[in-house]
Formats: sequence, C-alpha cells, structure tokens
Amino acid sequence: MKTESCRREVMGGNKGTSIKLKIIKRHFLQTIRLLKEVPLSASMTLEASIALPLFIFFFVNIIGAIEIIRVQSEMEAVLHQVGNEVTIKAYDIREGEDLIGTGGGILETGALSGYAIYQVKSELEERLAHNAVMDGVGGVNMLSSRIMTSGDIVDIVVDYRVHPIIPLIGFKDFMMESRYYGHAWTGYDISGAGDCEEIQEEMVFVTEYGEVYHRDVGCKYLKPKVRSVPYSQLETARNRDRKIYYCCEYCAEGVAGGDVFITDYGERYHTSVSCPGLKRKIYTIPISEVGGRGPCSGCG
Repeated sequence: MKTESCRREVMGGNKGTSIKLKIIKRHFLQTIRLLKEVPLSASMTLEASIALPLFIFFFVNIIGAIEIIRVQSEMEAVLHQVGNEVTIKAYDIREGEDLIGTGGGILETGALSGYAIYQVKSELEERLAHNAVMDGVGGVNMLSSRIMTSGDIVDIVVDYRVHPIIPLIGFKDFMMESRYYGHAWTGYDISGAGDCEEIQEEMVFVTEYGEVYHRDVGCKYLKPKVRSVPYSQLETARNRDRKIYYCCEYCAEGVAGGDVFITDYGERYHTSVSCPGLKRKIYTIPISEVGGRGPCSGCG
C-alpha cells in the first residue's frame, strides 16, 4: 500500500512539472516573438525621423524659390510700367527745357531720374512687404540707373538682396537685379544732321517681278484695276496703251475658254485673281539700288 501511494505522488509530481514546463515554454516563445518585433518597429521609427525633416527642408526650399521668382516678376512689371512712363515724359520735359532755354539736359536728367526712383519705390512699397526681399523697399538700390545721360536711353536698374522666408542652414541671401532698357520718345533730331542734301537719297518703289521703278506709290501701274472678260474676246481686246494681251506664264498656259482676268495697263491675261502676276508686293528702296530697272513710263 505504501509503495502504491509513493508511485501516485511521483506521477502527480511529474504531471505538475510537465504543466509548469509548458507554461515556461509558452512564455519563452512569446518573449522571442516580441524581441523579433522590436527591431522592425524601431527601424521604422528611425527612418521616419530622418525622412520627415528632409521632406520639410526640400519643400520649404521649393516654396522659397517660387517666392523669389514671384518677386522678380513683380519687379519686372513695375519697371516696365515706370520705364514706359519715363520714355513718354521725356519729350515733354525736353520741350519745356528748350522753351525756357536751360539746355544741357541737366533738368531733363534730374527730373526723369527723380521721377523714376519715386515711382518705382512707391509701386514696390506694398509689394515688397513681408517677402523674400531683405529690408523691403528700403533694400532696393537704384544707383546703377542711367536715365538720359547717354543719348536718349532710359536704363533703370534695381539691385536687391533676397533671402529664404524661413532661415535655413546652407541657404544664404544673394543679390538679384531687375532692369528696364528703352529709348525715350523724343522724335528725330535732324537740325544737327549736317547737309541733308548730301546724306539723303531719293527713295523709289519697285515690285517683286517688275522691270521698272516708280517715284509715285500711287502709280497706276502699281495698283492695277482687275476686270474679267470672256476668253473669246481677247482677240479684239486691247489695254490702254493699245497693246494686245498674252497668256500669263504663271497661270494661263493652255487655257482655251472661260473667263480670264486682265488689267488696263498690263499685257497678260490670267485665270486666277491670286496669280503672282496680278499681285503687287511693293518695296521701298534707294534709287541707287534699282539695278537694271528703268524708270516707269507713267511716274518715272
């Protein structure tokens, strides 16, 4: 009996030990599983902590570049507007200067320069507030401008420094320049041109395929009047110079019927109104360049 009870105790002890081993094994496996998941989670957190600041850095840089381009466009628009006003006002100021007899262009240069600087800064005052230009309109430098100091040239130059809206490491401020370059509307000064008879040359008019030159742009041969006639009437038809009509080498070869087009002073008949022989593309050239063309019988 005693031996049987001892056996039961041993078996009961073995059973309890087996259950404990299973519990320990289960906890061990869970611990290993958790340890395997920890590096993956930590790795993702590390990558996110590196990628997010880089993304923000590049995004802010792009926004800063777009803002600088916008400011440059604003500058160019203002300079274009003010520059056009200066070129127009130059004529009035020059006329007034000649009237009061000051001469020398001092009043002209000073007045236009002052007007240009005032107008540019007035237009830019609100546009440059809180943007990429350092010191706003106070940072605008126009000392390089040259207005009416060399001939009738209006050269308005604006220098300024730009910086990123949000200060970033490695993104320093740098200089930029906007410019307007134009010619003042002061007309042509022929009073001091010297002997006009020596430098001026007679201008005449010629056509692309014409064999003569014309002194009058309204010559009857330059502006022909086109009319339509039946082909059967060409045998008896004559132009104003009593000459007969021949077929046009461009459009009328081989024609034997229908309506054709003629002019009062031409010597060809045509089948198309758009024929190069009917069109007159007129050029104005110096008489020294007429080449082998002779004078027109009507205006030359």
